[in-house]
Amino acid sequence: MASEYEEMMKAKGFLPYHLDTLPDKFIQIAKEELGETDEIRGSALEQFRKRILGDKKLKCPTNDEFLIQFLRARKYNVDKAMELLLNYFNLMASHPEIFDKMDKEKIDRLTSCDFMKILPFRDNDGCLLLIFKIGNWNSDDIDVETLFCTLAATLFSLVNYPVNQISGARVIYDAKNSLFKQMRAFIPKYLTFITKALRNNLPLRFKSIHCINEGIVFHYAWPILRLLLSEKVKSRIYSHGDNKEEIQKYIPKEIIPPEFGGDLVNYNGEDFLTKEVDKFYDGFLNMMKTFYS
Repeated sequence: MASEYEEMMKAKGFLPYHLDTLPDKFIQIAKEELGETDEIRGSALEQFRKRILGDKKLKCPTNDEFLIQFLRARKYNVDKAMELLLNYFNLMASHPEIFDKMDKEKIDRLTSCDFMKILPFRDNDGCLLLIFKIGNWNSDDIDVETLFCTLAATLFSLVNYPVNQISGARVIYDAKNSLFKQMRAFIPKYLTFITKALRNNLPLRFKSIHCINEGIVFHYAWPILRLLLSEKVKSRIYSHGDNKEEIQKYIPKEIIPPEFGGDLVNYNGEDFLTKEVDKFYDGFLNMMKTFYS
């Protein structure tokens, strides 16, 4: 039955999240939008690796799979890819209180509590769709440092898929049931960290962020956060209030769950994200050990 549903969605142009190989469609997108060819990719990887090895302060992996994330995020401009990598490295390495002592048990609890979802189908452009429900994070049980570790490990998992590197992601941020104590965990201690993460620091392109069910907590924090964001980032953030139908102007109804006014019935299970993070967690740990070595 599931395969029939997937075939029906594929016929409508919605490919699944898991793609074992890179479809021709995305090879062509990478060529047209990122300037990627075999020759350019090989040359850029060689130049990029030399730049990294020549920087005595920079400690990071140098394998092709890691480096290509940053090259694709900056359309094979080696200078801009180097800037992005340095920002990413500095963001992680400058916060040992967050990343030096990760608690995998707590990370698993957070990935399995419906705080974040990876939806099973991509939009027509191949973008993956993520849902964040801040109200499902119990800040008394799981501290904000574990929250950031979970988000970083999830990002690491997502960017391991070439199609995600090429097409990017769209986000639905559900602020329903958010609390002032959650906001106090972020502000002011980690406000700069959050804004840096959103400004030229991550190797995944976020095409749009859609906020829904914003309450008093969101409207209190947003003006502060907005002041620190670039115009480019702000232009990609949309506020919808409780009007779920507005999201469909930007994301096809067929791939949105019913709780947000969509038609999606084939929803990923509760342990889907936990399993995804598990696949790449050792690689994430090794990267962080390299950063701190």
